[in-house]
Amino acid sequence: MDTLTTFKASLAWMAPAITMILGGSLLLGASMVLKGGPHRDVHGQRNGMAILSLLILVVAGFLGSMRQLPDNLGSGLFRFDHIAISSERLALLGGFLLIMLSWSTAPKQFLGEYYGCLIIMLGAIPVVGAANDIVTLFLGLELISIPTYILLGISKNDNAGAEATLKYFMLSAFSSAFFLMGASYLYGVSGSTNLQVIHYIMGAESGKLISFAIILVLCGLAFRITAVPFHFYAPDVFEGTSLTMAGIMSYLPKVAGFVAMIRVLVSSWSPENLATIVPVLLLLSAVTMLVGNLMAAAQSNLRRLLAYSSIAHTGYLMLAMTALIRENAQSNIIFSYLAAYAAMTIGLFACLGEIEAAGGKSQLIGDLSGMFYRRPAASIGMTVCLISMIGLPFTAGFWAKFLVFMGATAAGMEDPVSLGMGVFMAVNAVVAAGYYWRVLSKLFERSDAHVPLRVFRPSLFITYTICVVLTLVWFFVPSVM
Repeated sequence: MDTLTTFKASLAWMAPAITMILGGSLLLGASMVLKGGPHRDVHGQRNGMAILSLLILVVAGFLGSMRQLPDNLGSGLFRFDHIAISSERLALLGGFLLIMLSWSTAPKQFLGEYYGCLIIMLGAIPVVGAANDIVTLFLGLELISIPTYILLGISKNDNAGAEATLKYFMLSAFSSAFFLMGASYLYGVSGSTNLQVIHYIMGAESGKLISFAIILVLCGLAFRITAVPFHFYAPDVFEGTSLTMAGIMSYLPKVAGFVAMIRVLVSSWSPENLATIVPVLLLLSAVTMLVGNLMAAAQSNLRRLLAYSSIAHTGYLMLAMTALIRENAQSNIIFSYLAAYAAMTIGLFACLGEIEAAGGKSQLIGDLSGMFYRRPAASIGMTVCLISMIGLPFTAGFWAKFLVFMGATAAGMEDPVSLGMGVFMAVNAVVAAGYYWRVLSKLFERSDAHVPLRVFRPSLFITYTICVVLTLVWFFVPSVM
């Protein structure tokens, strides 16, 4: 296949990502037109920008559905396989839910900037998923990071919001330096930035330089997925930004980080390299689970609790990543977990957003006391999402955690370390159930505040309704995840 044919094929396959990135750029340009006076129609602009954003996703999804998996998966800048397709689907799923979540909560002064940056972030995820080169992988990751700085800055303009933005910006730049340093070593070892060439070297050769390069890349990606010890910005950012932005932060960077990790780490490893990377991943997984759950259990601030909960979920996913590298599991386990995580996490933030929009409070766990009697629909939605986060049956969260556990313990008694990690995950899930139950019980607790919260936000109601339905349906049809 000549260069021109390859380029045309790549354009066709990347059409959904290109559509989202160009559409987001047009929305950013539209922000200049939306800057009106005090009498501008904010309600109309909200509806218009949200509808345009959904239309961009519909066009991207349509273009994606028109393709067929090519015979030649690609060996250039992009590789079009099931990983690329799954990451694109996660972007479209999360994008739809996040746009609905943002419909009535996006900052009214910066509607064009907000939706433009959000759509560009969504378009960057398929770029990361299809990346077959360190350069395109880094480009995709930065296309997520840079709009995130803008979104954090415009979502909340008080001191707490400024602090959250600055912390994320500084630490993100720090993590990018780690990633680029590791990438430079991989280039030095392999003589190429192509991931297939790098994977061949990782399987054929061994040495401290290769291990050091992989650990540096892993450190750069650990920030994006909030793995310990690169997690400490998350509680401050979740607390300092808006609820909607916290929902975005809990999902999109995590998806991008794990997809990038699959692209870099999943290959045929030499035994020596495997013996180096597996203990590092197991240690990161164990520490991330432990720190996330123990710190979440100690929180009274709901935002910080959700941040540490997100960190704990990263620990479970890293355990699945270890099983994937050791060929005890398939990448579908991680994508299924991320899909279930999208439904239950974004649904939970939509419920909290409706409570706040109706005049309630959700900063502290105690603020939810008796909320079922004041806002029953949102409380029921929160209940389903929290039960799914615990991992109980009849929710998607059950299969998500169960499949990770089975993948981690697939070797059985032949590998006592993996078996021990599976048991450790189960113990952490019990700890997590404790603090989720603490939030859940507050909803149905009798309280002196019985004033109903009657303000209705249709977009938030639709968002958590869809999330609840997906969470329940995916328990009975887990293959669709």
